[in-house]
Amino acid sequence: MMSNYILLYCSALIISFSILGYGFLLSKIINKDLLTFNLGYQGLLGILFLTTISYFTIFFFKHDYVHNIIIHIIGISSFIFYIKSKKNYFKLKRFIILFSILFIGLLIIRNHDDFNYYHLTYSLGLTENKIFMGLGQFQHGYKHHSSLFFFNSIIFLPYIKYYLFHSLGWFTLVFINYLILDFLLFNKIKELKFEYFFYLFLILFINVKFSRIGGYGTDLSSQMILMTIFPLIYSTLQIDIKSPLFKSNFLMIILIITYTVTLKSFFILTFLFLVPFLFLYDYKKLLNLAIFNNAFIFSIITISLLLSINLAYTGCAIYPVKATCLTNQLSWALEKDHVEMMNNWYQQWSKSGASSTYRVENPEEYIKGFNWVSNWYERYFLYKFKELIAGIAFLIILVLILFRGTVKNLPNKRKNITLITLFLISITLFLEWFYNHPALRYGGYYLFCILVFIPVSFYLSQKKLIFIKKRKEIISLILISFTIFYLRNIERINEELIIVKNNNFPLFYSPKQSYDKIELNYKTKVYKPINYSGCWAIKTPCVTGTDHILVNKKLGYIIFSKKKSIK
Repeated sequence: MMSNYILLYCSALIISFSILGYGFLLSKIINKDLLTFNLGYQGLLGILFLTTISYFTIFFFKHDYVHNIIIHIIGISSFIFYIKSKKNYFKLKRFIILFSILFIGLLIIRNHDDFNYYHLTYSLGLTENKIFMGLGQFQHGYKHHSSLFFFNSIIFLPYIKYYLFHSLGWFTLVFINYLILDFLLFNKIKELKFEYFFYLFLILFINVKFSRIGGYGTDLSSQMILMTIFPLIYSTLQIDIKSPLFKSNFLMIILIITYTVTLKSFFILTFLFLVPFLFLYDYKKLLNLAIFNNAFIFSIITISLLLSINLAYTGCAIYPVKATCLTNQLSWALEKDHVEMMNNWYQQWSKSGASSTYRVENPEEYIKGFNWVSNWYERYFLYKFKELIAGIAFLIILVLILFRGTVKNLPNKRKNITLITLFLISITLFLEWFYNHPALRYGGYYLFCILVFIPVSFYLSQKKLIFIKKRKEIISLILISFTIFYLRNIERINEELIIVKNNNFPLFYSPKQSYDKIELNYKTKVYKPINYSGCWAIKTPCVTGTDHILVNKKLGYIIFSKKKSIK
């Protein structure tokens, strides 16, 4: 068992070095000033770069051991070169300490419900075959795109195999913690400003609320990232556009938001946070900066690849938006009526009109307008949302008590306008979220936190509070958040050990599944579990049936399309 701990720790550490190496590479390619950002930002950029590489290479190669080893040799080489050239050994030491503190979060037995259904098999499929066209015809899991699966496939390595396929959220948590801690403790700040309090709230909230890595899915990582870059957006709006710092900050914001879009397409709306830049700066200079640079090109390439992946799986550029489906142009594209039906189902689910044991009558009428609000209030707000409000309220009261002081700082007109504008954009996004998909996992966490943390952080920033005088309170709060993170994970692990008797701890549970091999045209093989309880780690593609599927081959790609019904 101890060997598995060592395997998990060393594999994750090596991969984190590779991620950082790709972050340095992307920074060098985009703009050398991006290298001034700390290791937390470099980690997020590295995940983005690896995601884009994964998107591109899957059209030509499967992501097997050979492919992935080559990828990570390049990343680790870049990491070693940068660390040695910059002699950032102290920063590396801090990273490894933080990595080790949070390592307990990586130790899981049970993943979330969708993991065995499609997360694992979707990711494994990328390691066994280059991309298929039309996999969305087989089951719903293949219709749901997230760069999470493509990141998973590229960390499929010898010995550890697929046992880090739950780790993206954890890597994100580590990099975000480093990013925030570097600002809070190592940034030589004298007076506590808006950004400082916002980051303080974030690290306390994230470490306590998002302690269960196995439940992250495809949504929470992007929400944590969007919360974390909000202070960067705010501070950048205070900088002269001619400053190199403005350019590097602005490019970083574009790249980070681009990454969140790859995790979940509807986060593309967060580009609205760039709107204040158009009002506060010369829009011609801003557009010139935004468009004629490598960051914009890289962002366009990444999003284009994302759309191509979606088209390959479903025939829709953005699923489940039926207007983007090329039903009449691509033989494997899903029918628009089916896509619309699924879109309605997702709305029904997010509006508390459906669960594993419950369905409302007349769902089409239920999701219209605000017909769903009273039921949503009883079934969702009074439980999950109320719990979130109570937790944040306690956190705010605690911080207000610890950071008492006299209001002394004079208001700054530009900063006030900036905050008001960002607050209004957050309200707009929150209303869109509430009207269309009011489940916290679909963007509610980051929007609600931003709306609450803005006024409280602004209020605290008006007090004349000096870092050195509040250093003990700050460090104590941070240590408490890590302690709670650690204790909650110990409790979770004990619960999982009771529930899953025959486990492989510290590696996650993945039972052996019996399956039938089905041979189709063009020597294509698919695999169907005999006792269907999820695909788990069987051979891929894992399917529920093939009676409705036609197989073709064109330009070297296997195409799965639906048989036309005979009328």
